[in-house]
Amino acid sequence: MLSIEPLGLSANQWQFLSDSGVQRYVDASGGKLLLQSTRRQFLTARDILARLNGSQGEKERRGILLADDAGLGKTTVAALVAWIVASAGEKRGVRILAPNDVMVRRWEEELLSHVEPLQKCAPALAVNKNRVKARTVQRLSPGSIQVVKHSYASQDFNLACDLLIVDEAHRAKGENTAFSKALKRQRNSARRVLILTATPFSIRLDELERMLALIGGEAARSPVRAFSRALDNLYSGDASRSCKDVAERLAGKASAAVEALRPFVIRHGIDDLPREQVSFGDRADWPLAVPKARIEELELMLRMERALRVAKDNGSQATKATNDARFHVGWRHLDAIREKLEEEAPQLAEPAKVVVENQLKSIKRLRSAVGVHSKMAAVGDAVRLSIEQGQKVLLFCHHHATAQELTIHLESVTPKLAPPRLPPVAVWRTAWDEVLAPPGDGRFEEHLRDGFIEWLCADLIRAQTWDWLSAAPVTTAKLVRALAETHARHSVGGETVAEAAQRLCDALLESASSRAVLQAATERPELLPGANGGSRVLGVCEPSEGKTEKRLFIHNTQPDTVISIFNSPFGPDVLVVTDKLSEGVDLHRYCRHLIHYELDPSPIRTVQRNGRIRRVNCWAAVSGQPVLYAYPAFGGTRDLRLVQIMKKRIDSFSLLLGGVQDFDVEEVVGSEEDWRNSVIAIARRRLRESGGQLRAREPGQR
Repeated sequence: MLSIEPLGLSANQWQFLSDSGVQRYVDASGGKLLLQSTRRQFLTARDILARLNGSQGEKERRGILLADDAGLGKTTVAALVAWIVASAGEKRGVRILAPNDVMVRRWEEELLSHVEPLQKCAPALAVNKNRVKARTVQRLSPGSIQVVKHSYASQDFNLACDLLIVDEAHRAKGENTAFSKALKRQRNSARRVLILTATPFSIRLDELERMLALIGGEAARSPVRAFSRALDNLYSGDASRSCKDVAERLAGKASAAVEALRPFVIRHGIDDLPREQVSFGDRADWPLAVPKARIEELELMLRMERALRVAKDNGSQATKATNDARFHVGWRHLDAIREKLEEEAPQLAEPAKVVVENQLKSIKRLRSAVGVHSKMAAVGDAVRLSIEQGQKVLLFCHHHATAQELTIHLESVTPKLAPPRLPPVAVWRTAWDEVLAPPGDGRFEEHLRDGFIEWLCADLIRAQTWDWLSAAPVTTAKLVRALAETHARHSVGGETVAEAAQRLCDALLESASSRAVLQAATERPELLPGANGGSRVLGVCEPSEGKTEKRLFIHNTQPDTVISIFNSPFGPDVLVVTDKLSEGVDLHRYCRHLIHYELDPSPIRTVQRNGRIRRVNCWAAVSGQPVLYAYPAFGGTRDLRLVQIMKKRIDSFSLLLGGVQDFDVEEVVGSEEDWRNSVIAIARRRLRESGGQLRAREPGQR
């Protein structure tokens, strides 16, 4: 192993991170930070700095893996570390690799948010906003913090720096990805490495081993590998063994792995932080009653599989998959494949042609008989009930076709909102003009402010706002008072309607992409979700080809506008998204209901998705009601099996690192599965405290 070049920081330069400095820093942030969360983040930053630098009794480390749960502020911790490394004593260069443009902007905002508090609480660091070089690909100068996308590492640029921070580093776990190869090739260019990910492995533990290699944690690889073998043995070994003996062995291997990981890995789980629970709210399963597949639905899928298999054996190009997972969660993709197959069938040779054409006739008949997909209908009923109760709902899909079909169905069952007849729109416009910050305060151009007010006066937004007002104000003065005094979405202690509107306006104008949308919306108001003609349901996926359905979809690479509006009380109540919004974005301010309509096979996505709505100061904490996660499964199909597999993989993940929510699901029937479930339950009881061993500790604490 290469020797570690000294970093040469003085521990005195991060003394402001002590417990005594937390309150002062929170005050300096203007109340944007929470005391208990900031205290933990300060402790974590101190621990990372001590280990990287070899200070206060800690052994000097090449790198650290910060694997906190999503929502615990890994970016905040890493931003503090970056500023100290860049600004303390001799100026040092810091590079931050973020996965996409959205995350690059989030990093820039996070770094800049610490400038003023650091200037007040740590003036010796001489922090300056000009040191942040977001999206700037150039030679790294001393004292600079460069923020670029992951793709930068895969190009012919040298990653030489004093500290390399890799965000959402689970994207580098795949052995053959370009990003993984680039990091492996250039890992010795950086003097220190800080890796951030809530999910350091997904399915196989060799992914964690590769991450350990990036930070100089090879010493932990053997115990991790031993636990991996024990885990494999659980699923492939003899199920007649004693549950207790197997569980004890598994728990022993896990404990040894955790002990070996302690010098290199820091992890906190939300549920392991009782002092911060009030800021995150509680959580619970949201059981959705999905009926088992009907005979007609099963026959439909089986006939499609048969038709595709026969056609494929005879050269058909309709699809590569004969039993596509999308067939089990919706009918849109099945319909599309059926149309392609109908076009190809006449060209097939006999007897394949006759077989396929007969199957297609039966498929057409069955498709007409089954109607709306049973799972989609059940989820639609649950979503409708939730929004009738004033809730926002977030639904995740894995495929665009499924997201399209789900969006269209939810729109069809969602109750429509009628705007109030009185007061007239002119009164609303005048009231909002008085409520919002004046146009001359320098925050935004007057025409952009006027465009935002027009959006607030759209039918849907007026109908929503009217529902929250306890009285029936018909004059401008009364409406102004009601907007300033009424809490949005009937919350107690949350934002008033006026405060929420101002925060949303500021958020839209702080983002360059949202400003551009607001600018264009002056002529095309439909660009803003919830504008006139807008729907209570919005799909963030590839738009449907149907002209009448296009208003239900938004699909672009700059989702800031959608995120900001969903994070307000206004606009669409239901957001159907793909996994593009499963990481690095906040969707928690007014939403506590999340449905995994369609799962990705990797538990990474599941954990990342859940982290979108359970974060500091989330709607669950504000409303005093739990975050609800739903994993609806279509019984009798592959969909149920996928949910069951996901549960097993999350069980495996939580055995080693803990802090991951378990969820209920109908279990596979069979003695071997019952045996494995018993082993995991016993092992989990043994390991209840193991995850806590990876928490940040005071430097020198053993």
